[in-house]
Amino acid sequence: MTLSALQGRTLTRLVEDVRILLAQGEAPSPSLRALDAVRATGLWSERGEVAVASPAIVALIDRLPNPGEALPAVLSLVPEVREAWLRVVRARFAEMGERGDIAALTEAITNAGALASELVSVQGPSLAATALGELERAVLATPAHEAAAFPVLLRALAATAALPTVPTTAALPTGLPEVAFDDPQATWRPGRLLRLPAPTEAATTTVVLSGALDGKSGDADAMHWALHHPWAFLLAQMTFTKEAWEAERVSGGIAFELEPAHASLFQSPPRVEVVVTLPSGEEIRCGSLGELCQRTLAQLGVTVLGHRVTASTLDDKLALVIEAVQRRDVWRFEHGSGARRPAYTIHPSFSDACYRALGSRAFYRLGSPVTAAIRRASEGWARERIARAGGNA
Repeated sequence: MTLSALQGRTLTRLVEDVRILLAQGEAPSPSLRALDAVRATGLWSERGEVAVASPAIVALIDRLPNPGEALPAVLSLVPEVREAWLRVVRARFAEMGERGDIAALTEAITNAGALASELVSVQGPSLAATALGELERAVLATPAHEAAAFPVLLRALAATAALPTVPTTAALPTGLPEVAFDDPQATWRPGRLLRLPAPTEAATTTVVLSGALDGKSGDADAMHWALHHPWAFLLAQMTFTKEAWEAERVSGGIAFELEPAHASLFQSPPRVEVVVTLPSGEEIRCGSLGELCQRTLAQLGVTVLGHRVTASTLDDKLALVIEAVQRRDVWRFEHGSGARRPAYTIHPSFSDACYRALGSRAFYRLGSPVTAAIRRASEGWARERIARAGGNA
């Protein structure tokens, strides 16, 4: 791309569309075609008029201390931009050396990481203003040549140092098909991104899985709703797996329990405990529902779109989903008695729907890879906990 492409309205549209892509996973593709060299690194692919982010973009965001720095990081892959910013950063290193600030220089060298090989080959380091003033005002707090911009520039350049900076067909990700809500087998597949849970979403999606809990379907039918809302579908599959596991002749199973102290918060709990019973009869308290979701999504090759999303992050967000699946009669809460702890199970009416018409075909049969992933993730997690306990004994 040329510097003339980074001016005026073109620049404004381009920057805004990169922001949208980073936050939502999809953005209009026409303006982003100016960034062919960046797209060739595999950060996104095109599907018609839509640019679709890849899991590599989430990995890039996670390398940075805050998601706002992903914008200059992506644009630092534009060859002209990268060359200009590398000259500034190299000059800052020289300045630190000249004034004998060994501590600052050591820290900067450490933070540079894989960028070091690029920095040593920089020609003509300079602290003069670059020719990219308009771009820098749009994506940085201060112009690149000013000292305050150095930490952000260094992090942005270092985070992208491992990515190829020249177009290569091999780096382009394979395009994913559009989400088909009545075909979970095609929808829940490797490379797909999933937005974090939210009550509603203003931006629609075609390839990225929505995080919305309402707005995708006006149908009041619980099965139709679950199929059209990915987080609801995932949690519905959790209790469906529990029921199917219990129906087998072999022993073992999974439970989604609440601590007794949280029983009064069952409609929107802060944390749900996952308890796995292995065929051997060993009962293992594995951890939270958020971590089971992480492990299941890893089995499926689906990546949550967000910044450094942890199990705790998901536990907080899942409270919305748990409230919704109870309201829609997908989950049911049982208060427990005696030795039985408070826990969630599949709602009887939703269980029946899993074996009728739409549910039998789409949720049960075509959803079987998700069911299997939950089972593998649960059993593997329980065995990890046993092995860890044995190693600490």
